[in-house]
Amino acid sequence: MAYQVACSQEDSFMIKSEDEHEVIQHVKEHAEEKHDMALSDSDAKDMIEQVS
Repeated sequence: MAYQVACSQEDSFMIKSEDEHEVIQHVKEHAEEKHDMALSDSDAKDMIEQVS
């Protein structure tokens, strides 16, 4: 099982990994660096889709 997040903003950010914690970390970093948003772990986790 893999975890995936694609940015809902108009950029090409997408992360997919079998490590949920890695996805959460990258999503939080992207939100801060590109969108000046501070996400909690919970906020980032809510964005994750489970994919095969």
